[in-house]
Amino acid sequence: MHSKPSRRPFSLALRLTFFISLSTILAFIAFTWFMLHSVENHFAEQDVSDLQQISTTLNRILQSPVDPNDKKISKIKESIASYRNVALLLLNPRGEVLFSSAQGAALRPAVNSADFSEHSRARDVFLWTVEDPAGPMDTGSEMKMETYRIIASSGQAIFQG
Repeated sequence: MHSKPSRRPFSLALRLTFFISLSTILAFIAFTWFMLHSVENHFAEQDVSDLQQISTTLNRILQSPVDPNDKKISKIKESIASYRNVALLLLNPRGEVLFSSAQGAALRPAVNSADFSEHSRARDVFLWTVEDPAGPMDTGSEMKMETYRIIASSGQAIFQG
């Protein structure tokens, strides 16, 4: 009967090199995931802090009885100018626009969403995702998704006139 010759195992150096390389690769993957996750959380927390600060500033400006409307608008523009990628839409209780920044009109669909009033009462920050069909039509059925971090706030504004 023919017996197969037994195969020799791979050399110890080759096995050690393989397992050390595999361990190093896995450690780098874990470290990369951890860093990306940490950076994402950091910027999300920074966005929430900025939005809360903007909301507080706007409430203070709008509730000031001594400033005329033009000065309030000027202060609002100055306060949001220091932030990047901030859109602002101020509405009265009837839904009429009191003030809108350059990108503020893009927030109108968020205001009309079903859960907006719930977030407005809670004054919390929430995510709003929009499918953006604006793009070349020849790219197929790809839809660009944009996610906004929004703080909904309500309060009493003192306007003169």
